[in-house]
Formats: sequence, structure tokens, C-alpha cells
Amino acid sequence: MSKKHAINHKERKREIRAAGLKLFALHGFDDVNFGMIAKECGIARTLLYTYFKDKRAIFNEAVTEATSSVEAQYREIMRSRQSADAKLRQLCIAVFAMLFDNRDFLCVIVDFLCEFRRKGKIPVDNIMRHTVGLKRIIHSLIVEAKHRGEYDPALDANRATSLLYSQFEVVVLRIAVSGKAEISDSIDKMNSILLAFRSQDGVLRHFQ
Repeated sequence: MSKKHAINHKERKREIRAAGLKLFALHGFDDVNFGMIAKECGIARTLLYTYFKDKRAIFNEAVTEATSSVEAQYREIMRSRQSADAKLRQLCIAVFAMLFDNRDFLCVIVDFLCEFRRKGKIPVDNIMRHTVGLKRIIHSLIVEAKHRGEYDPALDANRATSLLYSQFEVVVLRIAVSGKAEISDSIDKMNSILLAFRSQDGVLRHFQ
């Protein structure tokens, strides 16, 4: 019975998290309260507190789940015996897929971070950790590709990392602001940039 209870408990938390994200996307993080989330879930507000202490905890757990899933893909890609360039391509595709598969949640995150900036607060730790970690992986793969002769040895790894990472920022902006973004276009642009990494002149053209 205890095992059955644990499964129900996990499902209930997932339902609450989904309801919270739905409301955050519709109304904005600041305009949603626990009463609204409880009503959306069809449970008492007091019961909601047994699962999450506040709406920030719901948001944080959703971020942790999303980032943990994609980070597992990163580790699998890094363990493969492919070329550094192939790993980088797979990594970028995994990130794009995560962004496009979580459009509503992405809008919630952008709204949340903008509100934090307006209030002069520090963003959520797991978001910042994921961002920094992704940049480090991209940089390490670019450096590896240079050493293996896959990319131009004169390629500036820092600038190349910034150029590639900016493609994720473009997708985030397009999804959150206009909603007009296609994963195929993003992958085509990424492939063009990675092809340019084989020549320092090619990278310079992308910066111009």
C-alpha cells in the first residue's frame, strides 16, 4: 500500500506542476496564486501546501525536471565516440528540441526572469547553472574540434561559443515574443555556423 501511495503522490505532484505552469503561461507568474492552482487541480488549497510550500517551489521543480532531462542527453552525447563536430551538432539539436517541445514553459521562464530583472533579483540557481554548464560544454567541444583538426586552428573558441549560443537565445526570443520559429530553420542556421567553423574567415562573416 505504501508503494501505491508513493506512486499517487508522485502523480499528484506532476498534476499540480502542470496546472501551475498552465496558469503561469496564461496569466504570468506574479498574477497566479495558490488558490488558482488548487482550483485548477480540483483540490483544497490546504492540500496543495502538503506538496509545495509556494508557487516558486512549483516553478523551481519544473525547471529542475526540464534541465535534468536534457542534461542526461548531454552526458550521453559526450560519452559517444563521435567526432567533436558531430557531438556538437547533436548537442545543439537536443537543445533546440527541448526549447521547441516546451514552448509554453519557455514563455513562463522568460516572464519569470524579466520580473526578476525588474526587481533587481538574482535568477533561479538551476537556470543559471544550466546556462553556464551548456556554454562550457559547447566551448570544450569547439576546443576539442580545433585540436583534432575538424575546425580551423585559428578559430577563436570564445567568439565561436558566443556565436553558437546566440542561436539558442534567438529561438527563445522568437518563441516567447512572436511565436514564429521553426526548428528546421534553427538547425539549418546551426549547420551553417558549424560549417563556417572550419574556416576563421567563415566565422568572421557570421559576426559581420
